[in-house]
Amino acid sequence: MGRFSDEVVKQCRILLEYLREYADLVNSQRDKFEQIYELLERSKAIHVYGIGRSGSAAVSLALRLKHFNYNVWFIGDVVKERIRKDDTVILFSGSGETAEIVNIAESAKREGAKIVAICSYEDSALGKLADVFFYLPGGLRKGEGWKYVEAQLTEKASPFYGAGEFEVLAYLFQETLVTALGKFKGILPDAVVREHFRDERVKRKRDE
Repeated sequence: MGRFSDEVVKQCRILLEYLREYADLVNSQRDKFEQIYELLERSKAIHVYGIGRSGSAAVSLALRLKHFNYNVWFIGDVVKERIRKDDTVILFSGSGETAEIVNIAESAKREGAKIVAICSYEDSALGKLADVFFYLPGGLRKGEGWKYVEAQLTEKASPFYGAGEFEVLAYLFQETLVTALGKFKGILPDAVVREHFRDERVKRKRDE
């Protein structure tokens, strides 16, 4: 049967090979990054949201933009700011059809906010509402019904279980965006360190 670690290494190599085209994907949408940067710089507030595994990428983006002193709110938090005119709302949804995400986009549109959609389908409900649409593959086309989704989930060509490609790329997207912001604006790493939560237990251990 072999060792489990052999399978781990094998799958690691397969996934890395599968994701090699991410740089080309980013390069083909350079104009979208320019638009996103312009929105981040001019918006009074930035609101970020995603659900499930996409939500983890959204939370990471919100936290790290906060470290760069942007006025950022995660829409899923209990304490959050109202979306206002000329704010920017960044929404992660592979399908672009998740009801809660679409509802937020519709509400933001009514308020006059700008919407950035990180999504797989430009013709989705979210895609049609977006001011800036950034394409990432791997999302499930939920609007086609469960049988269609089930077929997508069991697609043998993808090495990802449970359609995880979009979520992995979503995390790469936020990592790329934040790293590029830091380098482009000349933000030193110690500026980010100062913004991190201070664990007093760690401090006490160090001082003992």
